[in-house]
Amino acid sequence: MDPDSEGHYSTEKEYPAQEPFEPDEDVKAGDDDFRPETSSEYHTSDDEESDIGDPNEVWGALSLGHDARQRASLKRPAEDNPAFRPFKRQKGTINLEYLELLNRDIDDAAHRACLDDDVDLPPTQIGLTLWSTVEKRQFFEALSRCGRHNIAQIAAHVNSKSVVEVQHYIDFLQDAHQRRRQFDRRSFLATAEYPAAVELSPQCCHAQEEAADAVSLRQEQRESQREEQKWGPNWDVTPDVALRLDRGDNQSPPFSQLFHTSRWLRLSQRFFMNSTIPNSNWHHIDDVPPSMWATAFDDFHSLAISVTRRLVQATLFISMSRIRAKRELVPKTRSFVRRKDAEAAIASLGMPANARHLWQESARRLRLDVYEEPPSRDDEGEDEPMSYDEVERELGEGPDTTTERPVYNHESEFEDEEEDEEGSHENVEERDIDREANEILWYSAADLRDVAGTRQALKLRIATERRQEEQADRFDEHASSRAEMEMWEVLQKKPPMEIPRTQDPGRPERSNLDVESIYPLRRDWADQLKYRSEWEAQQE
Repeated sequence: MDPDSEGHYSTEKEYPAQEPFEPDEDVKAGDDDFRPETSSEYHTSDDEESDIGDPNEVWGALSLGHDARQRASLKRPAEDNPAFRPFKRQKGTINLEYLELLNRDIDDAAHRACLDDDVDLPPTQIGLTLWSTVEKRQFFEALSRCGRHNIAQIAAHVNSKSVVEVQHYIDFLQDAHQRRRQFDRRSFLATAEYPAAVELSPQCCHAQEEAADAVSLRQEQRESQREEQKWGPNWDVTPDVALRLDRGDNQSPPFSQLFHTSRWLRLSQRFFMNSTIPNSNWHHIDDVPPSMWATAFDDFHSLAISVTRRLVQATLFISMSRIRAKRELVPKTRSFVRRKDAEAAIASLGMPANARHLWQESARRLRLDVYEEPPSRDDEGEDEPMSYDEVERELGEGPDTTTERPVYNHESEFEDEEEDEEGSHENVEERDIDREANEILWYSAADLRDVAGTRQALKLRIATERRQEEQADRFDEHASSRAEMEMWEVLQKKPPMEIPRTQDPGRPERSNLDVESIYPLRRDWADQLKYRSEWEAQQE
């Protein structure tokens, strides 16, 4: 199975599974394994070390719970217990219908639009601009995701139309909508007709994961064969291979001369793949410790070289500009690159000055258990892990301590009395409608008088909109049930339990009554704004 030139997947050219990695002996990485070799040492000044932070301090403070409690041997056991690793991918049979669904989604992602929607969008010429079917699909897809006021993002999503052309199209649609509203105030679509995301049961999602595992395992097998052909025995950088690369030899790849590969694997083992959430912890996924492919290291190597070149070029440019400007006043100025030149270059490229903030919040972001003293196996979990605030204070400045904001109760005395008399109301729906009407009449800027006629008209419109929302919920439930049945047919499986059938809600009900006819929501707020150039907005 191999992705073709357009990114699709096929089931041709199956290859036998390769033997998994099995170290000959236990490997325990010590601190000496993470020290730089002489050929690739990097020295920093005292100021730079203070910005980055002491590595020993970082590693000592982040004594992670899973790695300390379960110091499992890196040697592969005789049998892998599937009950212990419920998140390990299982090899199954390729589902061709699921593969076709995957390829359609790849096409949608490539075109940035859902091409299988049953919507007819013929090519249209608006002014001097011709919009094709694909461009219109991309436009409406971006319009629904970004909103009509984010013109630049919509133009970037379409990619073939300028900001002016996109704005022209939106103005054209807005004018057509206003002309229609002059003759018919009803909405073109009822609330129930707006499509919503369907909901699938957990059992159906698990079945999709199994079908995806079958595809990903075969694709990974094909890619691993390509890696082995390209890199030879070093294609999969395991702990054993990393130790050999760190020692260095004439045949080592270029990235091993820059990176400490053992430390990279240890980062994955103790940080990035050591979460307290089981499906993000490598112990619950596979019995083989984390490894990285040589291509990934090569990509990081190319990225490091590219970023370094940009930094050097920007630093030289800034330092030369500073030297030229200073020599006009002080001719004997020496041509030195100073620290502030590098800091200015980093700021001009929009890069962070150091990695302190990254490590400071790593425990919270990765959901790690952190201990001041690593617990042993005999402790039986008596020691409690540190809180994330404590970890961040140990690694640097903790989170800003802010006083708790007082909670103000904006409800009126009338609502308080209404809560006391809640038991006297028999109709919950009527009470909710009254609460919404009070919110509009008393707390909004609609400037409406609380008289009997206005309140009754407002309550009638609120009740109508609530019925439309209930109708939309029935439509969404029916669409979710139908989508799940179709997905089970694609997966070629029977659902583990009978799916409750939902009745067809029929045609959606329409109404001319809406709250906006009494209480305008000011959807045209953008039309009231006056454009000002950037130079006009700047203060002297």
